[in-house]
Amino acid sequence: MGLLGFSKPDFGKMEDERDIKGLIKVLEHEKAYIRRKAIETLGNIGGRRTIEPLVHALGNKDQGIRRRAAKFLGEAGDRRAVEPLIAALKDESEYVREEAARALGKIGDRRAVEPLIAALKDGSEYIREEAGEALLNVGDKRMVGVLILALKDKNEHVRKGAAQALGEIGNKKAVEPLIMALKDGDLEVRKKAAEALGKIEDKRSVDPLIAALRDAYPDIREEAAEALVNMGEPVVEPLIHTLKDEDWDIRWRSAVALGKIGEPAVEPLIAALKEGSEFVRDDIAGILVKIGEPAVEPLIHTLKDRNEYVREGAAEALVKIGESVVGHLIGALKESPRKTAAEGSGKSEVQIEKDRYIQ
Repeated sequence: MGLLGFSKPDFGKMEDERDIKGLIKVLEHEKAYIRRKAIETLGNIGGRRTIEPLVHALGNKDQGIRRRAAKFLGEAGDRRAVEPLIAALKDESEYVREEAARALGKIGDRRAVEPLIAALKDGSEYIREEAGEALLNVGDKRMVGVLILALKDKNEHVRKGAAQALGEIGNKKAVEPLIMALKDGDLEVRKKAAEALGKIEDKRSVDPLIAALRDAYPDIREEAAEALVNMGEPVVEPLIHTLKDEDWDIRWRSAVALGKIGEPAVEPLIAALKEGSEFVRDDIAGILVKIGEPAVEPLIHTLKDRNEYVREGAAEALVKIGESVVGHLIGALKESPRKTAAEGSGKSEVQIEKDRYIQ
């Protein structure tokens, strides 16, 4: 029986002999599983000779064939496939559109930029995600400008995808537009804008991200705090200032962020420990405990501060940091001229020494 009938082609032989013409004929076989095996065999053969038949297969009536054709064209990376794959972004099948977006990302041709941005409007979240990922791989210099314009698109999915892509690209031209996007009406757009600014790490975004800690939605506040952590030392002073804020949530997120920043925040935190009110000192002591070992030496020096409340805060922080600092703490405290008897109190040696010092 002929190729288009019920006989099963010898795909192993056809692959070994690189029988591309024969495989093209098998793509019209009445059995779907045989047609799909044929396209997979074409993909396995690879090379320039398979590009044209794979492009032709993008028009096959079988969506499984079209999807596999897009996949293999992406793996081949041949720019002849760009325009047909752009057309496939409008395929009736969600699976074909998804594979076409992925393939265009692998090829990385600048002709795909605007079609991929348009694909950010697709009704399927999977295709929007693939289109966003593909945009990152195109690498066209003009893409930054196109994405910045896309931040003003009427479709929130386009704005979200544009913000995400701009963060991955990291071009500082996007900073001001992304700062504006922190006020977007869509929650997900604001979230991606905050994330993007954290990746770009530009000082211009510090105050806007601090302001975003007041966003009505916890997810935005969380993303803004993480973005500030990514920026490191330049945000330490502004974050310390927010420890005085009346909003408990802002103080808490700032404290967590400072703890994650770690060592660069120690000296400014020590300085704030000496200047803050009681509840601010408590917050700062907690942050220094979280930072741990890098805070030990500055805290030990602080045990000699003239302010007894500052000494108390430093001592409590050192005790909480752990056993590794106990010896240092006792040694530093014994140097103090202010000691009073506390024997028989039932307290630990460290607590006794701390009590002696802060009296």
